[in-house]
Amino acid sequence: MVLKAILTGLGNMKNVWLFLLVILHTCHVYANNGDSLTIQENSSGICTMDGVVENDAAGYTGEGYINADTGINTGVSWSFNVTDAGTYKILWRYALGGSDVTSRDGGLYLNNILIDTVIFTHSGSSLWSVWLTTDTILVDLQSGLNTVRLGAITEKGLANLDYMVIYGSGLSMAECLPSFPLSVTANDSSMGSVYYSPQQFLYDTGTEITVTASPNPGYFFHSWSGVESDTASVFTFKISQKTDLTALFYENGTVADPDANCYATVQHDNGTPYLLTGGSTGETVEPSDLEELQTYLTSPEPLVVNISKHFKGSGEISVKSNKSIIGINDTAHIEGIKISIADCRNIIIKNMTFSKVITYDEIEINRAKNIWIDHCEFFTDRSHDKDYYDGLLDIKNASSFITVSWCNFHDHYKTILISSGDDSYQDSVQRITFHHNYFHDCNSRLPSIRFGKSHIFSNYYENDDDGIHTRLGACVKIEHNYFENVDGAIEQSQAFIDMELNTNIFMNSPYSTGIPSCKLEVPYPYVHLIDSAYILPTLIPLNVRIFNPEPAGINSYHNQLKFSIYPNPCSDKINFQIELMQEAEISIELFDICGVKVQSPVTNQIFNAGMTKLQLNIHDLNPGVYFCKIRMNDLLFSNKILIVDK
Repeated sequence: MVLKAILTGLGNMKNVWLFLLVILHTCHVYANNGDSLTIQENSSGICTMDGVVENDAAGYTGEGYINADTGINTGVSWSFNVTDAGTYKILWRYALGGSDVTSRDGGLYLNNILIDTVIFTHSGSSLWSVWLTTDTILVDLQSGLNTVRLGAITEKGLANLDYMVIYGSGLSMAECLPSFPLSVTANDSSMGSVYYSPQQFLYDTGTEITVTASPNPGYFFHSWSGVESDTASVFTFKISQKTDLTALFYENGTVADPDANCYATVQHDNGTPYLLTGGSTGETVEPSDLEELQTYLTSPEPLVVNISKHFKGSGEISVKSNKSIIGINDTAHIEGIKISIADCRNIIIKNMTFSKVITYDEIEINRAKNIWIDHCEFFTDRSHDKDYYDGLLDIKNASSFITVSWCNFHDHYKTILISSGDDSYQDSVQRITFHHNYFHDCNSRLPSIRFGKSHIFSNYYENDDDGIHTRLGACVKIEHNYFENVDGAIEQSQAFIDMELNTNIFMNSPYSTGIPSCKLEVPYPYVHLIDSAYILPTLIPLNVRIFNPEPAGINSYHNQLKFSIYPNPCSDKINFQIELMQEAEISIELFDICGVKVQSPVTNQIFNAGMTKLQLNIHDLNPGVYFCKIRMNDLLFSNKILIVDK
């Protein structure tokens, strides 16, 4: 009644609005005179933030909002002083949109003690610009310093947080040390046990922690895996972020794949090795139909899955950890079926062909680590619209420590995407190697890279519209590659390139020179893997997987010519033994490691069907690595030769 009388006295609507503005202004001043405390992002009251501050969704206050990382117990801590102990009210302003309508609740910790759960319900909108407030929660605060933490209850993390408000008087923000949770586990508790000291809920940054791993009889400890990593069973470090450590134990006798290399074989920037075994610790199986293929790949057990058939279908198969997917003949082919590698680790895929998955990626990797894809082929066609298919290989959502080697990517629009968008800051952890791959007749993304670090060496690019595209936040080392007829061999936007320009060859292929630049020191040996860019056009196409629908199988033309070179290494003379199925025109050339031709012992000579033996005098050549090219009609073959001291 009193308010009604006041409004009646104000007369017109203009006066009503003026009155309401005065009331709102008075409330704002009143709140900042000690009756509430609002703690925004980037303020002194923020102690810990597992995430980033963003400002690309409308409706926030202050400088932006906190987008917390995904993962259980990731979250934010706030610290403030209270003059008088007592009961206070607390709430958060947040946004939670998108297609996933489940809530993202957080455990509420007061001074390191779990006291309640804060419910963050979905806004009901696909937009992330609809802001809500949580229910008010009563908390008993002590006099002096208090710390409040929200820790995510599910792997999805928390909602986006605009601010926290504490209602009451005598409140002020407090400077504090960031504090973080620690989790220490074993990959298999039956193989060994773990211990850590000191043991507490949260650790101030800089706290020294010692972790200890003890294997059980019949097993051995290999390494600590996580944001901190080491091979010492007793390991001491200083905490500086939310830390999850896993002790990796294995059965005695377990060894890594001897041919695995580069980023797939490490698990940290400090070079701590990873035991990449795929499914070799389990049984070997061979699926006879799609149902069995799905059963084996989705099994929780380690398996070597040998594939000898051409599986054609639709839908998706989700691969679980500790699998080897091995093509054992020319027919091994998965067509039309998306392969999803998500939330898993330790995957080897070799000698496989993947093709023509409509709408989706042929292989999509999310939240996965230590993946090696080798001697595989990926293709669709460019006769459809560019969105008819999606990617051949996409690597996203904090997937890391991946090697892609000796693969054939061709006839496609959007080839390889690394990180899906400019807001995917979690992908800064990505570490990926591409070497000895053949990219030809593709439109773009070879690859397209945001965030993280990638190493690209000894790849051959031919007849592509675009090549390597480095984008926001990426640091990419590019060396010893051959680009031929690529419209944009290397493109750069808000990224950094570590390019050894003189080791790459650009034939009719314009490129960015890479400014600004970065320095990427890769944590693995690879000099022994490098091939000079000069020999890649002949070396790579003849050594990658090529699908041939004819019954004879892929690379059937190899049966037309068989050759051997011996002895190798050699010092004075080298022998060639060439066997032809039918008469053919043969040329033999020898090149040094820089691509300079040093000998041409045979030029366009007709060889009869059957066996031919030749001997080449090499005593005038300096010791080193050379490459022999043998041309049969329009086909090229290449082989390395090592010449040693006489």
